[in-house]
Amino acid sequence: MDADLSRVKDAALELVDELGPEMDEIAHDLHEHPETGWDTPRSADRLAAFLDRHGLFVERPVAGLACAFRAYAKDRFGQHPAVCHLAEFDALPGLGHACGHNLIGTVASAAGIAVTRVLERFGLPGVVYVMGTPYEEGGGGKIVMLEHGVFDVADASLMFHPSNAIRAGSPNIAAHPLTVRFRGREAHAGNNPHEGANAADAAMIAFAAVNALRQHVTSDVRIHGIIAKAGDAPNTIPAYAEVRLIVRAATRARLLEVAEKVRNCFRAGALATGCQVEFEEGLTFLERVVVPEYRELGLANLPRLGLPVPEDDPQTFASADSGNVSYKIPHLTFNLPISDDPKVVPHTPAFAEAADSDRARQAMRLAAKWMALIALDVLLRPEALAAIQAGHRRAVLARS
Repeated sequence: MDADLSRVKDAALELVDELGPEMDEIAHDLHEHPETGWDTPRSADRLAAFLDRHGLFVERPVAGLACAFRAYAKDRFGQHPAVCHLAEFDALPGLGHACGHNLIGTVASAAGIAVTRVLERFGLPGVVYVMGTPYEEGGGGKIVMLEHGVFDVADASLMFHPSNAIRAGSPNIAAHPLTVRFRGREAHAGNNPHEGANAADAAMIAFAAVNALRQHVTSDVRIHGIIAKAGDAPNTIPAYAEVRLIVRAATRARLLEVAEKVRNCFRAGALATGCQVEFEEGLTFLERVVVPEYRELGLANLPRLGLPVPEDDPQTFASADSGNVSYKIPHLTFNLPISDDPKVVPHTPAFAEAADSDRARQAMRLAAKWMALIALDVLLRPEALAAIQAGHRRAVLARS
């Protein structure tokens, strides 16, 4: 079986090479036309067309989301074992693809095509689902898809994320987005300021309270935000202010505790200024459940690609809605660098530039190959999948 699996893996690597020119063109096109939020039809269309062109059935929309999709070999739907590849494609407001989602969606799609084709060529069991997951950057498309049962068909999940190092399975932290709106009372800032209720002051007092709170939280906690709106003219007391922020912590339990303290900071701002305060809660991104057995399976494929095996995978303080997927099924996020400069990190203009570089295109092809190799291990080695699922059960139970 090992010799047979090796032959299947070689065929998948060859298919990724064949898809390389298409991958380059799609990733570049997504980079040149970034779309943000839930409304990303052009990006979803490009990936869906790529999958359709290579014989996968594209189910769209799914979960009531216009830009979400699920692609697979139609005659294999519902089969097991099943692995899903997570394809992100949204960009960041003002920064474009500074998180490299143009690469993520392309990698997931190409690897899905390659694995599907070799399974069919060799008459092997199993199915790959390419999950088109919109609005990761704060919206939580995967969470909505989970709630609608889109992931119920899968036994395990895989995702590539560009980075500045080789990693597999790094732990990350939970996050909760929050929009706060203060409503006060307008007044002339010169003639009768005493008749106003200053919503901008409410926001600034709240931020001062948050800054004081930072002294009294654990080192894993992150609280960051912007004042998106705070009046239109300096000679008018602003009656409306809007704050957008994200609260993060290592675990869901700690996140819930800190988030309530943050809300109290904003309630204090409202009380001090006589404004009303409203909270709009976003979807909670859970911390990633790391499955050691899955990580080891991923790392074992690196020598085949001529890549070094990292000794460890350090804690990261970013968050992702793939963490929610990791609570339901075993999930592995792996990373490859897209720049030789370790200072080039996500959510910066430099990373956006790197995401459309020759180095990124090289990393993208390697990532598609790595994903295909891991997926084939999951699908064709029952003992490996069983070990991963047992490890996942232990890891989830430890968090309960």
